[in-house]
Parts: sequence; C-alpha cells; structure tokens
Amino acid sequence: MPLFVANLTKHNFQLHFWTERTQRPIFVEIPPGQQKSIYPEGSRADHESIVNQHKMYGMLPVSEIDRAKGFVGQCYQFDTPIPLDRLYTTMTNNEDVLYDEAAERRKEAAASSDDLMRRAAQETDSKIASFEVEIEEVDQKGVESQVHEVITVGDEKPQQSERRRGRRRT
Repeated sequence: MPLFVANLTKHNFQLHFWTERTQRPIFVEIPPGQQKSIYPEGSRADHESIVNQHKMYGMLPVSEIDRAKGFVGQCYQFDTPIPLDRLYTTMTNNEDVLYDEAAERRKEAAASSDDLMRRAAQETDSKIASFEVEIEEVDQKGVESQVHEVITVGDEKPQQSERRRGRRRT
C-alpha cells in the first residue's frame, strides 16, 4: 500500500518524517509539480503516521483539494498515483490564489501609506485628497509585460488650502 505525496508549489519540497522503525529522520525531495512514492517499504500505519506529521502544515488528501479555498502546497493519496490533471489544475489555482493575495497585500500597503501620510499632513496642517500607487513592470527584452496596476486610496476631491502666502493680486 504505497503513499504518494505531490508538491504543488514552484519550489523543491523536502518531506521530512520519522517512523517507529527508523532512528533518524528520513527526507524525500520532491521537485515542483511532481509526486513521489514515500517510504514504499512501510506499512499502512507508517504511511498514516507520515501523513499525520504533515497535516498540521497544510498537507491535504487529494479528495479535499477542490474544497480548499486557499493555497495548497502538498497533497497525498494512498494506493494510487495522483492524476496529473489534478496536479496541473491545483497548481494553476495556486497561481490565481497567490496573485489575488498579493493584490490584496498591495492594497493594504497603499492604505497604510495613505494613513501615515494623512497623519503627517494633519500634524503640519496640510491636506491630502487622495493617494495613488502605480505598479508597472519594467519591460524586458523577449518577455511580455503583464503587470500594470493602479491603487487609489481616498475619495475626497483636492481641497484648496485656506492659508495664502504673499500679496493678493488684483
């Protein structure tokens, strides 16, 4: 009864585990987008123990991947290899999840910067109407530019300062 573990990230993954029969930890390196049979000489109890060691870090059974709403780094299946279409679909979904999370972090960073600038402006009796962050990928030879994002924080119209300097012109 083999145990198959798949790496759904874009980095090499080292699966470290202990069994009752070994005195030292065992590790298996799994390249991105691939799966390996883990500890083939082990029993079903050994394989379940290995899975239990990694569930707390987000390893999911293949049957639960579709219900996962976030990023899935590793998955497992007993007895049969994991279908390649499941690996491909989950890796594609991971890219979408990471892109959405990164966009949300950029929005939070822009809102935080806006708040910081508003507080600084308040201390100097200045006003800030809106804060805009523009993210644009630098063009590289042979690579298509895909990133262009503008984040605007604040919905106030620019206001004129009530203080005037200098002489009034007539």
